[in-house]
Amino acid sequence: EAYIQLGGFKAGFFYSWWDKGLNGETDSLGNFTEFNSLAYLYDGGTFQAGVSVDELEGTSTKDNGVGVAGIVSATLGGVSFDLLGGFDTELEEGAIRALLSADLGPGVFQVAGIWASNPNAYWNRSEWTVAASYRWNVNDKLAITPGAQYFGNLSEGSLVDFGSNDAWRVGGTVDYKITEGLATRLSVQYEDQDDGDDEVFGFLRLQRDF
Repeated sequence: EAYIQLGGFKAGFFYSWWDKGLNGETDSLGNFTEFNSLAYLYDGGTFQAGVSVDELEGTSTKDNGVGVAGIVSATLGGVSFDLLGGFDTELEEGAIRALLSADLGPGVFQVAGIWASNPNAYWNRSEWTVAASYRWNVNDKLAITPGAQYFGNLSEGSLVDFGSNDAWRVGGTVDYKITEGLATRLSVQYEDQDDGDDEVFGFLRLQRDF
């Protein structure tokens, strides 16, 4: 990332609002998520609203396509809600995404959904998808996050119209704080796609924060 920021204005190369996901590693809720952008975000505390103009460099057939994204979000107590939209002016297609997060018991429950008119720079995996996760904070050191996602009417290619195949994914993520500034994360996911091979994937990561 490389950008300048003055109040609510931000310009440069940075992650868009589409980069936000659920807790854990199961979900996929964005396509391209980092752009050269000009954005403004109004922050009213419990309410936020923003708009960005994004350069869609290399996301489709032109070198300098333009996209427009907008977001509104609200927080009330332990519940927050985001509504995000993106429109790809080159392909003349768009997508909308809703994301809800709520403190629940010893953790955080999150659910999100996306609908797209057709594949575009912001979302191209499927016509619609629903994902959910629950981060269970076992104690100060250990957190376990199961998650699941369903993809309806998968795209037959990155810029091809949506088809009729579906897919689903389930998995889990374990975070463990070894000591101050040192943590490890284990992710294991399983995906089943119509007319495709089942897939198991994941990673084990050791992370040091300074």
